[in-house]
Amino acid sequence: MRKGRWRHVGILATAVLLVIAWGIADLATPPQLMMFGVVVLGPVLAAASARPRSVAAVGVFALLVAGGTSSWQGLAGTAVQVLGLSVIAGTTLLSMAVARHQQVLEGRGYGAAENRSTLAAIVESSGDAIITTDLIGTITTWNDSATRVYGWTAQEAIGRSITMLLKPERAARFPAIMARLAEGQTVGMLETQRIHKDGTVIDVSSSVSPVRDEYGTVVGGAGIERDITARKRAERQRQQILERSARAERLESLGQLAGGIAHDFNNLLAINLNYLEFAREQTTDPEVSRDLDRARAAADRARDLTRQLLLFARKEPANAELIDLNAVIAETRALLQRSIGAHIELVAHLAEEPVTVRADRSRIEQILLNLVINARDAMPDGGVIAMEADSVEVPDDPDRQPPLPAGTYVRLRVTDTGTGIPPEVAAHIFEPFFTTKAKQHGTGLGLATVYGIVAAAGGGITLDSEPGVGTTFQILLPLATADDPPAGAPAPVPRGDGRHILLVEDDVLDKDDSEAGRVTGRILESHGFRVTIVGHGPAALDELRRRPFDLLLTNVIMLGMSGTQLVDVVRREHPSMPVLLISGYAEDIANVHRLCAAGIPVVHRPFTAEELLRAVHRAATAARSAPAQP
Repeated sequence: MRKGRWRHVGILATAVLLVIAWGIADLATPPQLMMFGVVVLGPVLAAASARPRSVAAVGVFALLVAGGTSSWQGLAGTAVQVLGLSVIAGTTLLSMAVARHQQVLEGRGYGAAENRSTLAAIVESSGDAIITTDLIGTITTWNDSATRVYGWTAQEAIGRSITMLLKPERAARFPAIMARLAEGQTVGMLETQRIHKDGTVIDVSSSVSPVRDEYGTVVGGAGIERDITARKRAERQRQQILERSARAERLESLGQLAGGIAHDFNNLLAINLNYLEFAREQTTDPEVSRDLDRARAAADRARDLTRQLLLFARKEPANAELIDLNAVIAETRALLQRSIGAHIELVAHLAEEPVTVRADRSRIEQILLNLVINARDAMPDGGVIAMEADSVEVPDDPDRQPPLPAGTYVRLRVTDTGTGIPPEVAAHIFEPFFTTKAKQHGTGLGLATVYGIVAAAGGGITLDSEPGVGTTFQILLPLATADDPPAGAPAPVPRGDGRHILLVEDDVLDKDDSEAGRVTGRILESHGFRVTIVGHGPAALDELRRRPFDLLLTNVIMLGMSGTQLVDVVRREHPSMPVLLISGYAEDIANVHRLCAAGIPVVHRPFTAEELLRAVHRAATAARSAPAQP
């Protein structure tokens, strides 16, 4: 603006000097040779300044000069003077009109320049990447935000093809997009992916519009793109949380259902298992013995099934101990190698150092058994199954699946070279009762049980599979510390030697389904114990107040006074009395855990005679070694 102002001043000064010069020349010229028309050049020249008022001033000055010089020459009032001054006046008016038009044009030019400058400033200060290209995709402009989003500087990007930012599948469609732009179409807002300078893939929202020249012809395209990688990551994390929550709710509901079914079924199994054992002990007929053995085998399979249900429901009690995963893998391999078939090679890769976890050994063996059997079924033509163990450091990562706290973990991997698992099946692989096997060959509880065991142990399990290549299950379990106490040795099966046990079963003498209490009493009496059976808590307290007993054996769930309430009273009135609880897994969990934490042992239905007798022995031993209650 300042340079333009000085240019206008120069033009006006030149016009004034021209008028003065021609006025002086006219003073020295004979009257008949005066050139009024030359003075008019002053206003004409002043019109270039685009200042109408300045042109008028120059015109008035020219009239004064021309009038003065012509009067000096004796032409005052003559037709020549009037004509000459009229020409100057008319030329001045015309020059003012030209100057006004020029002023309007310059104003528009200055406004356009200011608009372009403002637009350029907006583009540079925008938080979005703004990029323009020609119709073949060559980058022509590149703002600072484009550098921030994509890593390329303007000097590096301008002149290169925009396809350097596109993924291969998107680059293949780029000519069609440019053809749409050339036709004047706008590619609306869409979410897509771009490639950063360092090769990483980022999520962006993009809108591309045609760029036109001053004649309206499309000469390129302009893209406005925003980095939405953080938002998309947050959306994915939120979706994962929702999916995990929904899955957890489904599993919890199924677990409650499974636990309830297994609880009722266990009470029936406890009766059937022990009556089968009684009958087996009393018969001498070989054919009857075989039939009873088959019935007992079927009952044992039903027992295993209920335990799987309870493991999934996380209501099966665990006998946690320190175990070296290397030893479990080695023993499992020796056991399974002979049974999975000669066409399959089972190999073990053990850790160089012991990898110790605190877990129920039988459950870890069940995990390996389930995974190896599944791997065998996925390799009908043979192959290799590998069991591997090592220790790994797990860093803190909120995106990790499954979510585990940072720390040292024991990693167990079971890998096969089988048919693999399709993604649509893998998404449901750990759900209970989901199976791809024939109805008679699978219950759908194998991997659900594995999932429940791992989760209950504070670990996580993941699946990596490719159809036609193979499958890897990876399990992470917390590494046990050196301060964890070792597990004790199992107690021998005891004899009663006449010791007296008070057995409390809910209305056991009155109800039609009282067989559970009768079976329990029969097992104890057959092994040298004396047994008194009562049907509720108050009756048990009356018996304890009348005479001493060597052990209180009570069911947890009873009408009126529950087993846990009875134990609380007995611990106050008879603090040295040994106590053993009978539980069906799903009953009064909180109070059972409270009493277990206080040293009261528990035996779970369905139990065999040996399991019951071991539990009685442990309860009596624990009572003798425990300090007296205050």
